[in-house]
Amino acid sequence: MLIIFGWRVVFFTIGKGLFHCPSCGGDREYRRRQGRRFFTLFFIPVIPLTKAGPEFVECDTCHGRYSLSVLSLPTAADLAAVPARLLRTAISQVLRSGDVTHTGARERTVALVRAAGDGSYDESVLDADLVRPFDEVRQEIGRSSAQLAPEARERFLQQAAEIALIDGPLTFSERETLAAVGADLTLTHVQINAVIEIAERAAAS
Repeated sequence: MLIIFGWRVVFFTIGKGLFHCPSCGGDREYRRRQGRRFFTLFFIPVIPLTKAGPEFVECDTCHGRYSLSVLSLPTAADLAAVPARLLRTAISQVLRSGDVTHTGARERTVALVRAAGDGSYDESVLDADLVRPFDEVRQEIGRSSAQLAPEARERFLQQAAEIALIDGPLTFSERETLAAVGADLTLTHVQINAVIEIAERAAAS
């Protein structure tokens, strides 16, 4: 009896999702795959052997293969969510340095975040934002701000300042937090002071 044996690579899908495909130039479904060598008997994989190369990402549309680093590229959905996410983190950090129970400030915060694109945002989510570690939020602001124009970042800081002013003049703590948030938004000291001044003039008029 003739026994035919050998080995070949079999690819397995170990994850799926949505990513920005460099070749397609848009959001596409992907499969995260890993190859493994198999001992074959009569051309049938029988015994798994070693892994064959690193894991990779394969586009379901163009079938291009990419390293896992491609998953760090933001999708269109990610980019669309940036304004609301950045606004809510900026405002919540400033709000927590003042009166977090002020009804007008809380209602205005929810209205602004919803208008920015997060229709599910409500006071319960605001409360969750208010207890997040400040350092964690600052890092998130820094990562997201690079994806927005300077004018948008200035507007977010101004809106945060306007909410802080709802319950009265800015306190020292509120000013310090606005300065920290502005720095995380990669705004200059001059820009930060100018934005706060505009918000104060608007509140006084």
